[in-house]
Amino acid sequence: MKKLLALVLSFSLAFAGIVAMPQKADAGKTQNLVFGTTYTNTLKSSYYSTDSDYYNFYVSPGTEVYITVETLSTSADISWKLSGDKAVFPSVDAPTRNIMAYLPVGNYKLRVYGTGKYSVKIVKKAFGKFYLNKRSGTVNSKKTVNFSYTGTSDYAKAGASVKTSNKKVATASVEISDSIDGRGMIHITPHHIGTCVITVKLARSNSIKYRVYCTSGYWFVAKGSKAKAPKPYGVKKPKWKSSRKKVIKIKKKSGRIKAKKGGRCTLIAKKGKKKYRVKVVVTDFIKLARKTYREIKDSVNNPDRLKVYNVYKGYSRQVYTGMKTPVILIDFGSTNAFGAMIRQKIGAWYDTVHQPHYTWAMSPKNIIKKKRIKTKKITRKKKR
Repeated sequence: MKKLLALVLSFSLAFAGIVAMPQKADAGKTQNLVFGTTYTNTLKSSYYSTDSDYYNFYVSPGTEVYITVETLSTSADISWKLSGDKAVFPSVDAPTRNIMAYLPVGNYKLRVYGTGKYSVKIVKKAFGKFYLNKRSGTVNSKKTVNFSYTGTSDYAKAGASVKTSNKKVATASVEISDSIDGRGMIHITPHHIGTCVITVKLARSNSIKYRVYCTSGYWFVAKGSKAKAPKPYGVKKPKWKSSRKKVIKIKKKSGRIKAKKGGRCTLIAKKGKKKYRVKVVVTDFIKLARKTYREIKDSVNNPDRLKVYNVYKGYSRQVYTGMKTPVILIDFGSTNAFGAMIRQKIGAWYDTVHQPHYTWAMSPKNIIKKKRIKTKKITRKKKR
């Protein structure tokens, strides 16, 4: 009976809080945050633990927020950490400071910890806006157009996109600076004469449109070609003329050419007051093959034992030019340092300034419209 009374008494005292029982540490307050509302509280820390407050909020869609955490007493020592479903910002504990951050869509928890009185406030910022001085420009080579925007760089990068109305005329990419001055660049690469519109967007912001007039482009043809000049996109019935009739003749109305000799010239298409220029590189296959043959003789170990098996001419899409280019390929054999005959292949083509480029990695499979050239035309010596 005495043991039963003692047990009942101990339970009653524990319930009344007189006897200390094991309890979990106080995790602080947790509440749902309302954007634009200021929250204040006082945190107390002991030698064994740090007090914390938690604020939950949800971001949809991804946007910028301005986080303000301030101490309200001279002895306060407050830090905070932001964590979320898809991102953590900052990635480490941060001291008290105001900061602008881009947050993707998701749930977030702001933990404020330390000691002393503090206030916290999170505000959604307005979406970024573009500022562009000029809305159009002429491009005859790679060009960079600068623009400015409001907001953070990570916010701008998260939603930045660029589109071109006609990729055959020009392509573009957008670059956002990491600096805090809110600047970016549109990198434009022209491919063909004509006009197109480049549209750049940031995350949920207004867009900017930049109209590109590509007045210069490159065209690679072979000697003897009677093709039609590449007409500017969107331009009907332009009038043509050639800057060098000895290299290329062109019919004024139809734009059909006759490539007479190797070299460079400019074709001009005029429509009203607007002029579009096409820089043409004409390849003479025989001359290019002879130059390549001399290049081989200068590089092999024993030129006297050089043997040419096959010479091909055709077209290949080159990395250097980015378009279909007349090329030649020479299949030859030469001796190495030990006297053994080694069979190799070398390809060549002209660049935009009519200088030959050579590659030892070209394969006959990569050449379209391939035809053979008689090796005697390449290897014969000039008469003195």
